[in-house]
Amino acid sequence: MVAAVMAQQTQISRVLLKFGQFTTTFPTVESLARARTGTVLRAWEGLGYNLRGLRLHRAAKRIVGLGGFPRRAAELVEIEGIGPFTAAIITSFAFGEPAAAIDVNVRRVLLRLLGGADDSRLTDRALQSAADHLISRRAPGRWNQAMMDLGARVCKAREPLCGVCPIADWCRARPRFESKQGKPRVAETRRAYRAQPPFKGSRRFYRGRIVQALRDLPARGTVSAASLRQKIDDGNLGRSLFAELIVALENDGLLHVDGRGKLRLP
Repeated sequence: MVAAVMAQQTQISRVLLKFGQFTTTFPTVESLARARTGTVLRAWEGLGYNLRGLRLHRAAKRIVGLGGFPRRAAELVEIEGIGPFTAAIITSFAFGEPAAAIDVNVRRVLLRLLGGADDSRLTDRALQSAADHLISRRAPGRWNQAMMDLGARVCKAREPLCGVCPIADWCRARPRFESKQGKPRVAETRRAYRAQPPFKGSRRFYRGRIVQALRDLPARGTVSAASLRQKIDDGNLGRSLFAELIVALENDGLLHVDGRGKLRLP
């Protein structure tokens, strides 16, 4: 569960740097559930998307309250912070449940394999049903890993390597991507790769800076809102936006405002 949540929207190289430290600090789901939220958020430093660390903490509490891990993805997905993909990863690897995990790479493989030139009829529900039908019952975790690797390394978005693909003989989309000489063509247009808005100066950028400034405080240390704003303001953070972010972070459970108006980690 820790590995799966850490890997959400985060490069594996960063996950590998933090996974050992995190699981040493919290070696069991019970130890994670008992920890203060602020302690968990400090241990999460460097992984970004702090809500994931908070939800992981809440998930641990829920699991302990249930008396142990649900062993089916359909049950695990009911826990906050664990969506269908993460639930399938956890139950297939940990409990051997044949639950297919569909990320962007697996989705692309399935669309090409099953849809060919016309994949418009393949809804997400249809893809999930097909993936659940195809998954290995003997080694579902390895199957999920293999499908993700196939999409990332071979069935690439722009230049699929059909010549070395182990399922190319069954792929309905293969003729679309190979010329008469058998050379792969560009698969998707550049419009499929829209530029992301800049991170610096975004709401998420300042949210992260606020949480990091609170992490830098001593355990249970507090800071005034004015001092915190002065510390993180790069000249572009207005008072109204800062106030909105403080309210949003408090509502999310990522910071606490005490009776004196001082801020700290929960």
